[in-house]
Amino acid sequence: MTTRDLTYRLEALGLKIALGFFGLMPLDRASCLGGWLGRHIGPLIGGVTKRARRNMARAMPELDPAQIDRLITGMWDNLGRTIAEYAHLDEFGSDAGQGRFEIVNLEGIRRARPEGQGAIIVSGHLANWELLPLPLRQAGIFNAVIYRAANNPYVNDWMVALRERAITPIQIPKGASGARQIVRTLKQGGVVAMLVDQKLNDGIEARFFGLKAMTTDAPASIALRMGLPVIPASIERLKGSRFRMTVHTPIVPDPDAPRDAEIARVTQAINDFLESHIRAHPAQWLWMHNRWPD
Repeated sequence: MTTRDLTYRLEALGLKIALGFFGLMPLDRASCLGGWLGRHIGPLIGGVTKRARRNMARAMPELDPAQIDRLITGMWDNLGRTIAEYAHLDEFGSDAGQGRFEIVNLEGIRRARPEGQGAIIVSGHLANWELLPLPLRQAGIFNAVIYRAANNPYVNDWMVALRERAITPIQIPKGASGARQIVRTLKQGGVVAMLVDQKLNDGIEARFFGLKAMTTDAPASIALRMGLPVIPASIERLKGSRFRMTVHTPIVPDPDAPRDAEIARVTQAINDFLESHIRAHPAQWLWMHNRWPD
């Protein structure tokens, strides 16, 4: 056993112990404790908090330092809650868990695909982003989720199995290995959900909060090639472990437009949607991601 493998195993064990602890208490209490720990421990992680503050100051220069500090503390609260809520994903997916969701315009997904064709849903790391596909599954909408594999293979295998059981059974890894499965799911009339708010080195340049940001063009490229709509969706934490999921106006690619220009237009429209929702709920986004590297 290599040192790296041992480290990975210990990390996975630590995660399981932590989530096992949160799983011993009721969901609302676990979320509340996770938020408290996030607020009090998160800001002490100096490098991460510094990057989050810098990103927020660049993206929203109208905020003063006190406002930024308050919002970054809120970000840590939301992240702490989200981590604790992993221990209760099965409960969210149960019949009782449906009462924790307020769904706005779910019919918008069906209207955007009247003949039952596939569609691409785009969102970001907002509120508890893991829960976004749940209302789709509970409404009987065939869906799949694209995920980025964790660096730790033991954590990754455990998380994928948890998502498959509690959220949606079709988990597609990012990259070439998942490309065929994405196309197959869409051709079968499925809805494929992507989180598209993070930097991608081989993406295209688009504006995000008025700043240049390398952005994935996968949703736009696939939608244009297959003649499918891109449907923005947001999830918002209301209070504690209750959420609002909203389906927004579809972005429909123009098949007659020049390809590169249309991909750029759709990609920019996706960034504009994400920006508007983050501005409305800035404490619920992961500002620590290196979205605008120097």
